[in-house]
Amino acid sequence: MDKAAYEALSLVLSSDPNVRLAAEARLKELEKLPAINLKNYIETHWSPSNSKFIGPEPNFEIKAVVRELAFNGLSDPSSKIRVASAYVVSKIANNDWPEYWPNLLDLLVSQLKSGSPYQVHGSMRVLNEFFTNDITEQQFSQVTPLLLPELSRILQSEGIHSYKTRGRAITIFKQCIEILVMLKEEHPEAIEPFLKPILPEWLQVFSNILKKRTIDNEEIENEEYGLKLEIVKVKETTFFIIRL
Repeated sequence: MDKAAYEALSLVLSSDPNVRLAAEARLKELEKLPAINLKNYIETHWSPSNSKFIGPEPNFEIKAVVRELAFNGLSDPSSKIRVASAYVVSKIANNDWPEYWPNLLDLLVSQLKSGSPYQVHGSMRVLNEFFTNDITEQQFSQVTPLLLPELSRILQSEGIHSYKTRGRAITIFKQCIEILVMLKEEHPEAIEPFLKPILPEWLQVFSNILKKRTIDNEEIENEEYGLKLEIVKVKETTFFIIRL
């Protein structure tokens, strides 16, 4: 399976446009497979620093093509491709950002600001994967100041973004707080300056959502309940770190 991905990646550099387009289409097909070949390829070939690395490592040109293809996949109408692409982007970012992919954060934030629902969903999936599995302390300090205002805006954009997308904004915020809990033991002096500018706004947004109640529409009532449940979870984590 990794061999198939490697062959397709090699062909996307072809000077023949027909060969190149066919290779790009093949990569998309590989992403749809249950085993997700491109995911496996990133884990086993992308960088010797990966625990599953077996090689060979792709050259700079192939890596540039993969980054572009994976990021473009975040806009695909197919949710399966967006989810697979998000995983690939997050894995690549763990190795390459910011040194070799310096504009990645700007691209993600741009899609959160003005992208289509597909792009917003894809970008948030990247961030969810990134915060769940891969983010380093240095990356965390670079990402959160730009990211959190956009997440707050998405959460407040009722009627524009789905309840699921708004709920994911809460989930990512909760992941930020959980990372702060882990960091507080080593860097207690850094927590208050980080939380002080952002926490009042988020708590006010949470309060506004918790006060809102829709009646006579069972579907929306259920969606609201799910959103409020996510808020309760994150408030528990937030109060925990405040008490530490």
